[in-house]
Amino acid sequence: MGAPGQRQHDWNHLRLWQALGWTLLLIVISLSLLPLPHSGIDVPQGDKWMHLLAYASLALCFGQWARDQRQRIIQGCGLVALGATLEWLQGLTGYRQSDPLDLYANTAGVLLGAALALGPAGRILSRIAARLHSGRGT
Repeated sequence: MGAPGQRQHDWNHLRLWQALGWTLLLIVISLSLLPLPHSGIDVPQGDKWMHLLAYASLALCFGQWARDQRQRIIQGCGLVALGATLEWLQGLTGYRQSDPLDLYANTAGVLLGAALALGPAGRILSRIAARLHSGRGT
């Protein structure tokens, strides 16, 4: 079951895409809570850009298999809540610090990814799936 206008065979690989999304989510959680060395990004507010990119990627990935707008909103709220929870947990670790600006970057990333999921970028996975499906010769 994809978005309106999507052919059913576009989602033959739905479990693969969901596994990709959940893997990305686990990576974000791990990178948020593990002690990490300095990122090495020599860009002003570079860590904020990393937050933005991570949450935009999650929202774009999850948003592509959302059944409808309501589900996209629920996903987005869940990702924002995850970001808030991770920021709070970082403050409890003793080796990471909580930064409200990170939460703003996370939220901006969710909004960006959700917006991208509504446009042509939101059909990337279905296009890949269609190619995989047509490559089977069926």
